Amino acid sequence: MIRHLVPKPVKEFLRQLLHIIHVPGDWFYCTLHGVKWRYDWVLLGWPLFRKAPGSSILIGRRFKAVSKIPYNSIGVFQPVLINAFGKGSVIEIGDDVGISGCSITAHRRITIGNRVLIGSGVLITDSDAHPINPAFRQDAHYIGIAPVEIGDDVFLGARAIILKGVHIGNGAVVGAGAVVTKDVPPFAIVAGNPAREIGNTRKVTLKQFIES
Repeated sequence: MIRHLVPKPVKEFLRQLLHIIHVPGDWFYCTLHGVKWRYDWVLLGWPLFRKAPGSSILIGRRFKAVSKIPYNSIGVFQPVLINAFGKGSVIEIGDDVGISGCSITAHRRITIGNRVLIGSGVLITDSDAHPINPAFRQDAHYIGIAPVEIGDDVFLGARAIILKGVHIGNGAVVGAGAVVTKDVPPFAIVAGNPAREIGNTRKVTLKQFIES
C-alpha cells in the first residue's frame, strides 16, 4: 500500500539511484564472464553467463533480466541462464528484450530479435542435449543440432519450450507451457504439446483483449 502513495517523480529518482548503485557490480560481473555490458541494462539479480572457448554472447540495448522471485508476478525458479555451450557457438539477443528466469543454451546458434518478451521458466535450446539413438547415447558427436531463430516482437509464455531448428516469425505468441517443435508463422498464436496454431495476433482487437 505504501508504494502506491509514493509520487512518480520520487519513484523514478529511487529507481535511478538504485541503478547507479548497481552499475559497478553489474559491469564487473559481466566483464568477468566475457559479456559486453551496457549502461541501459537492468539486471534484477545476476544472470548466469556461460561461454565455451571461442563462443559469443551478444546482447543489445535496454536488456532486462529478472533472476529473483520478487521481481516477477509469478516468480522464477532459477536465475536467467545464457549458455553458449558449444565451441564457437553464438547467442545473439536484440534490443529491448525482457527475460525472466529462463534458460537459453546454444550448441551452435540462437538468435533472438528486438522487443522480445520471454516468460518465467522458458527453455530455448538448439540441440537434443543427448543423442536420440540409445546406441550412441554417450557419444556427443551424434547430438542433433540446428539453429533457432526468434523474430522481432515475439512473446514466449511462461514454461514454454522452444526446440532445435525452430524459426518463430515476427509478432508471434507462444502460449504458456507450449512445446514448439516446428516453425511458427509471423503473428501466429500457438499453444499445446506439440504446439499448434490457434489464432493470429493481428486479429485480436483491443475490445476482445479488454473483455477476455
